[in-house]
Amino acid sequence: MSLPLHFQFEKLRLQGAIQHASDMDELKEVAGQLLDLYFMQKAATERVISEK
Repeated sequence: MSLPLHFQFEKLRLQGAIQHASDMDELKEVAGQLLDLYFMQKAATERVISEK
């Protein structure tokens, strides 16, 4: 599945943050942001499915 262009840019931004993190606190912060995004997406998907 191909991502829309704006998602590709966001993915690259997050990948860069992970790759350039120089300490564990930075990695924990990025991991927390990704976890938040994952569950927000999951909730949005469930909401759309339930509205059909």
